[in-house]
Amino acid sequence: MRARIAIRRGGAYYRVIAPDWVNPADTSYSKQRGGRWNPAGEFGALYLNATLKEAAANARAHHAGRAIKLFDLLPEARPQLVTFDVPMIDVVDACTADGIAALGFEESFPYGVKWPPCQAIAREAQAKGLPGIASRSNAEATATACVGEELALFEELQIGAPRARRKFEEWYPDPIPG
Repeated sequence: MRARIAIRRGGAYYRVIAPDWVNPADTSYSKQRGGRWNPAGEFGALYLNATLKEAAANARAHHAGRAIKLFDLLPEARPQLVTFDVPMIDVVDACTADGIAALGFEESFPYGVKWPPCQAIAREAQAKGLPGIASRSNAEATATACVGEELALFEELQIGAPRARRKFEEWYPDPIPG
């Protein structure tokens, strides 16, 4: 692995979920499809958001480029939110300037960075027994700014069940149009 800087993370983290998800902690979909921090078919990752602002950006990003936008959905079909209590752990730092540089990325990371280099870092971190990656969020990222920080926890870390589900109108931090 390229030079790695660890960063300590823990506390309340959020996950945006579809209303019909039975188990919000299930990583099988990410294992099957892959994600920025987990190669398809190798291991799953639980992708969490550090703030409600970032969770909202991820909800919007999920509908970017689609004919049906987030606010076009019926209220009962809009995403829900759960909160996970993450224990204090040391994870790979892909969020601070020093951590990003140590991983070999430009300061504009994650803007414009494809998944394969991130997956390679995650593959090696997971093989070494590290529990995950703290990263700048790619949701609505630009070359000079990002909304917040995500935490990708590898499937081996057991963090327990989330707190109760919150309906969209109970958690979404911005005014709902219309």
